Parts: sequence; C-alpha cells; structure tokens
Amino acid sequence: MSHLSSPPQKQKGEHKGRGLPRGSERGSSSRDKDRSVTVSSSVPMPIGGKGSRTNCSPSVPQKVPNRLISEKSPYLLQHAYNPVDWYPWGQEAFDKARKENKPIFLSVGYSTCHWCHMMEEESFQNEEIGRLLNEDFVSVKVDREERPDVDKVYMTFVQATSSGGGWPMNVWLTPNLQPFVGGTYFPPEDGLTRVGFRTVLLRIREQWKQNKNTLLENSQRVTTALLARSEISMGDRQVPPSAATMNSRCFQQLDEGYDEEYGGFAEAPKFPTPVILNFLFSYWLSHRLTQDGSRAQQMALHTLKMMANGGIRDHVGQGFHRYSTDRQWHIPHFEKMLYDQAQLAVAYSQAFQISGDEFYSDVAKGILQYVARNLSHRSGGFYSAEDADSPPERGMRPREGAFYVWTVKEVQNLLPEPVLGATEPLTSGQLLMKHYGLTEAGNISPSQDPKGELQGQNVLTVRYSLELTAARFGLDVDAVRTLLNTGLEKLFQARKHRPKPHLDSKMLAAWNDQDGAEPSANSVSAHNLLRMHGFTGHKDWMDKCVCLLTAFSERMRRVPVALPEMVRALSAHQQTLKQIVICGDPQAKDTKALLQCVHSIYIPNKVLILANGEPSSFLSRQLPFLSTLRRLEDRATAYVCEDQACSMPITEPCELRKLLHQ
Repeated sequence: MSHLSSPPQKQKGEHKGRGLPRGSERGSSSRDKDRSVTVSSSVPMPIGGKGSRTNCSPSVPQKVPNRLISEKSPYLLQHAYNPVDWYPWGQEAFDKARKENKPIFLSVGYSTCHWCHMMEEESFQNEEIGRLLNEDFVSVKVDREERPDVDKVYMTFVQATSSGGGWPMNVWLTPNLQPFVGGTYFPPEDGLTRVGFRTVLLRIREQWKQNKNTLLENSQRVTTALLARSEISMGDRQVPPSAATMNSRCFQQLDEGYDEEYGGFAEAPKFPTPVILNFLFSYWLSHRLTQDGSRAQQMALHTLKMMANGGIRDHVGQGFHRYSTDRQWHIPHFEKMLYDQAQLAVAYSQAFQISGDEFYSDVAKGILQYVARNLSHRSGGFYSAEDADSPPERGMRPREGAFYVWTVKEVQNLLPEPVLGATEPLTSGQLLMKHYGLTEAGNISPSQDPKGELQGQNVLTVRYSLELTAARFGLDVDAVRTLLNTGLEKLFQARKHRPKPHLDSKMLAAWNDQDGAEPSANSVSAHNLLRMHGFTGHKDWMDKCVCLLTAFSERMRRVPVALPEMVRALSAHQQTLKQIVICGDPQAKDTKALLQCVHSIYIPNKVLILANGEPSSFLSRQLPFLSTLRRLEDRATAYVCEDQACSMPITEPCELRKLLHQ
C-alpha cells in the first residue's frame, strides 16, 4: 500500500495561534490540552485546519433532509440538511456497511464545536464531497456528548496512533467497526502542507478496493495493541499503592511543566484543568510546613489569578471560555462549557477558603451568576454549552467570538462620560480601554486570526492592577473600581442586543474521555465511596473503593499526573476522613454560624452531617451513632469525629475553627 503524506508535526511551544484547531482530549501521558491537528492511521494518512456554522439565510434554497432530521441531538440536527446520507450510530448503518462491503466513515463532534462547524460548512455541505461519501462509504454522525462511549473508543485510537486528538474527530472503520484511519479537522481541498478531505476520500476508496486485506490486517493489529494497552488489571496487587509516593510523583510532574510567569501547565493552548488545581490544594494541605507545600499553593493560586485576569474569562458577562489559544490566557476559544463553570466555581471558592482573598470569591460569584442566567433551566437542570460562533449582525455568517469582542469605537460611544478628578482629560471609555488593554488596531494578532474575522477587534484582559490604573490617572482605587464596574455593566447591556451564540440545550449527567477536562467517573466514584463510608460506616463501601483504587494502581504508578483526582482519592483513603456533625435547627442563627465556620475552611477530606439532635429523627434512625450526639443546653452543637471517636461538644464557631485547623 502506498503511504500518504502527513503534515509536519508541531514542536513544543510552536502552536501559539488560532490557525490550527484543537480538541480537549488528553492522553494518559499529556496535559489536558487541545492537540495539534493530526491524522492517525494504522497506515500513514494526511490531515489539516478550521470551521463555522451553516448559513441559514433566506436566500438558501430549501434542501431535502437526511435521516438525522429524526434525531434529538442538537449536533445531529445541525447536519440534517447536508447532502451526505448520514446515519446515526446504530445497527442500520452497520448492516449496510457489511451488506455492501463498504468502509464506515465516522464523524464525531458536538453542537458548540467551532471546528465542527467549519468542516460542515466546507465539506459536508459540499455536493461533490457528499456524493463521494454516499457512493463509497457508509457515513455515521455521532454527538460525542450523547455517546461518550463511542467517542472514547475511537479517540483512544486517534490519540494512540498520532500525536493528539480533538474534534471534529473523523475515523474510517471496517464494517466490523475496527478503525484503520483517523484524524481531526480536514480542509476541503489540498493546501501547501495538508492533504484535503476530498483527496483523503479518494485515496481511502482506492486502497479499500485494491489493498483491503492489508488495511484489515493493520486494523486488527492496532486494535489488538490498543486493547492490551488499555486493559485495567490489578495483577498481583491486593492493595493500592502508597499515597505519599503517588502524591510526590504527581506534584513533581506538575512542577516540571509549570509556567512561572503566566501560570498553567503548558505552552499553548492552555486549559483551566481544575482537577490539577484541586490536587495542588490538597497537596498543600498535607504538606503545609514544607517548601513543596508552599510551592503547590503558589502554583494553584497564581494560575487561578492569571486565568481570571485573562481573556479566557468573560469580563463583561462572567464565566470562562473553553481554553486560551496563547500562553498568556489572552485570546480564548470562545466556547463556554458547563463543566468548566462548575469546576472553576469550586476551585475559586477553595482559593478563597485558603487565601482569604476576596478576589477569588468574586470570581466564583461571577461564574455562578453566569450559569444561573445563561445555562439554567427553570426545572433545575443545566444546559451543556454555548457556542464559540455567532453572527456579528443578524443575517450575517457566524464568526468565532463575534458576541464577545469589541472595537475601540464601540467602547468610546458607549462610555463617553468624562472622569472627574483625573490628572489628564479622560473618559470612562478610555479608562476601561487602558485597564483592559484595548487598542485602536485591535489586540488580537494576525497569527491568532488566520481568516481575518477579528481584525480591529479586542478581547478584554486585565493589563494592570486597580492600584496601578488608579495611580496612572491620579484617581482613588475605589473610584476606579466603581467606574470600571459601571462601564462593564454598560457593555453587558449593549451586548444583549447582539445575536447570541447557539445554546446547546442538552442536559447531561456525565461527559468522560480519565481525569482531563473533567474528573473521570472512576475518580469521582472513589471519592463518593469514601464519603458514603464516612457517612454510614458500612464496610462494603470502603471495600469497593479499595478495589477501584487497586485496579488503577498501575496507571497511577506510571503517570500519576494523568489521574490527579484519583491520586486525591487515594490520599483521602489513606488518611483519616473527618466527620463533622452539627446538631441544630437548620434555620436557626447559631446553626448557620457553625455551618458557615465549616464552609469557610478548606477541608477536602470531610463529611458534613446536619442533624437536629433528636434520636427519633430520620438521620438518627439511619445512622445510629448520631443518637449519642445531642444539643448542648439547647444550643446548636458541633462534634468532630475521627476513627469513630468524637470531640467534646462545641457551641462556639471560634472553638470549632481552632479544632478544624488542627
């Protein structure tokens, strides 16, 4: 079989622009970051670069829908009018491939994926490409958030046989569903350094007809190797590894990759990765008196501060974008994901508990305000994401970041008021532009805007502290804070009139691909099993937790940085969990004061039980040990228990605080 050319591989630190699409997959030996555009194959294959939404202007003639029109997924529905004869993942497609002896073309993405939009617009709406797919392949479209199991299987193939992964993920399979070629984004036609999607289809069609046996043999060999590598086995181990050793290794690996200047753990692109920040906070707590402990705290707090000051944070509407395309956290990929907001709200709250700096609590409040406003359903559920793309004006083609960026002229027109007391003539708009780094030419470099869609536009990013901005214009710090907040509010109100990004209204219970963008189900389960044991004392919960931790022993030993949340669970297992019981009326002031005390302190390895101190209550009947814990003199009373031994009753928050800090 003749080998197809691949593009030159990116070296570390080289991909700092937005010229290449990224995903959010993370292999077991890498940080959680989008990878260079690659193609993976059991035989070498090509690949390429970028994308946006279907143009639904009235001038587009009505098209006949394909079978995806009957699906519920917003992503699949976005492809319902493609000329591609798409099938959803299922037996109908598999039977057709076997009956007609055709390879399956599997395309995986999600509805707010910028590069997925681009590939749809450039390739899947193309009549010629649609004809090629329909004649020689069985095309299957999958929403990775609807079928994370399918996504995980084939993303493992793409990552294992190349230097990375991401979405859209495009994989060619045998009729028996074994992958033999895969990649991420493909441009529609050949470029100087990349082979186009049409060319890839023609070459795969040729090889399937002429060298199918070779393809099948290579596919089987790769599949067998992947299965062996991904197998989780306890081997001869009967107990989990040493938590101290795993903690030390994980910390050292993170320390080696830490960006001293801007925080984070990669060159670019940079992801928030709250699981890493959570690990660092836990590591600090158990190593408070050591140099490494101080270092862990500094790494986490600095990263959170730099992220919150950067353009990855939406300073106008709050919440965080998916990732930064540069080392400085300046220019984001503008998509917003629910799971980032949820985890970052916790991380910033923990940072406030640890540092006492209200900067972090303000960021956490902003995240929760954004989620309540934009991602919440009145029934109590939460939507999964907001798109990166939106039309600059109604009826126009969507562009990435259009909803979020600003020109100097827009800001000047919105904030023309003079600032009184400044040492030089100054308007509110000029003050805001200075503080957030807006320039006449725009603060987005051409390397981050290859299609010129963001020319002259600005992303708000904090350039100076409030103190420096105030000193620059001879103003009071509080006055500057008020002026900036008022200016941001006016920008927020003006932004309401722009066309909004697409909202992915799916409500998902889980997403993942090990501890990456979100903690894996296994890591969360280990924590939950420990907590259930802490609540109930039932030994079977602890036994299940030990089995789970033991099953992941080898993976933790090899690359603990790939499982920081699992390492945290391992530490919690090998330390003593604190049981904090508060007996009192939930609505009473003294009860709330004790609860506030507990919540204000960073204690990751705890279970908190609020009981009313009555032996006949539901909790007391379920947890017999509570019957021995009563209110003292009819006051809300706290008990701190470890190893089935409880403290003396505590009624004063200051006394409880002292005990919890021990």
